[in-house]
Amino acid sequence: MLKVCIIGCGMIAESAHIPAYKSFPEDYTVTAIFDVCEEKAKALADKVGCKYYTDADKMLDVEKPDVVSVCVPNCFHKEYTMKALHGGASVICEKPLAVKYSDACEMFDTAEKQGKVLMACQSMRFTSDRAAAKKYMTENPIGSIYYAEFSRIRKRGIPFWGNFHKQSFSLGGAMCDIGVHMLDALVWLMGDVKIRSVSGTVGQNHKNEISDAESSGAFLGNVASAKSFCPDEMDVEDFASGSICLENGGRIGFKTAWAANIPDCTEMKIVGTEYGIDLPSLDITAKDNGKKLNPTAEDVFADNPFGGHRVIIDNMRRVLHGKAQPIVSAEETKTVSAILEMFYLSAKEGREVLFDEITNNGGTGK
Repeated sequence: MLKVCIIGCGMIAESAHIPAYKSFPEDYTVTAIFDVCEEKAKALADKVGCKYYTDADKMLDVEKPDVVSVCVPNCFHKEYTMKALHGGASVICEKPLAVKYSDACEMFDTAEKQGKVLMACQSMRFTSDRAAAKKYMTENPIGSIYYAEFSRIRKRGIPFWGNFHKQSFSLGGAMCDIGVHMLDALVWLMGDVKIRSVSGTVGQNHKNEISDAESSGAFLGNVASAKSFCPDEMDVEDFASGSICLENGGRIGFKTAWAANIPDCTEMKIVGTEYGIDLPSLDITAKDNGKKLNPTAEDVFADNPFGGHRVIIDNMRRVLHGKAQPIVSAEETKTVSAILEMFYLSAKEGREVLFDEITNNGGTGK
């Protein structure tokens, strides 16, 4: 039995992580929850049936968990992940693991030295279309990738709970909230991708236009107690766009938004010298023919908008039992962190940022 502790008791902990752990009662038991707000910690602990703490160090020392889920705002990911790793636990950390390449490297280096597993909770790579595309691309090499693109647009869906809208907590807006899921899925699908540079821009255009909870990502609710959203506090982007240049000369274009005057969409294209693939349609385009793939993987999101968390938490138990490898790899996550750092630095300074800048200088982004 693997003992689990939860750090942070917001919507994602309650709606995604805890139900996923509870779906494997033969392997996991949630023993305690930590939050700096005692009222919130106690309320969720009472609902779950476990202990609560307002001191994370004490919880780790007393409970000695095998696995910790880090479900706090982005600015605290590194701090609490390092605490948990040094405390002897393996960690599943909410996305993005880090928005600086050097931080991601340090976190994975620490996990390796401690003999523990660290996985970023990049839960949206497991949609049925992406799983089918990965299987096909593994069995049928796409060749040299010379173009790719993704779009993740909410017409109106700015998160109006928590601190998503504050730079000091989230370190970014739409790009590192929902764009990162598409970025991770693309890196995973492309395989051994080598980044040369990133250019990006950010904008804030619709902060006074707040929609409903489901449109902004709170599919299962649990945000009714959140404080009122104040548009004047929002200092992160609701729209982001840019391009990534690959070492082979290929290019990736992207756009992502919490709010924009564009229809809702979640789309991706990858184009190689052998064929091109479109998602979610799964249309394959090649020189001599075209065809359409059928999703063959189980739709893990059919009954649960957070079904990807269950996939990762299932994988973690199998990794810890010596039956699998981490389903979200360290190298993939470090690449995602590098691109985020380069993107935000580019947007800040209005220039193209080279990958060598953040690796040779130990990370220079925000």
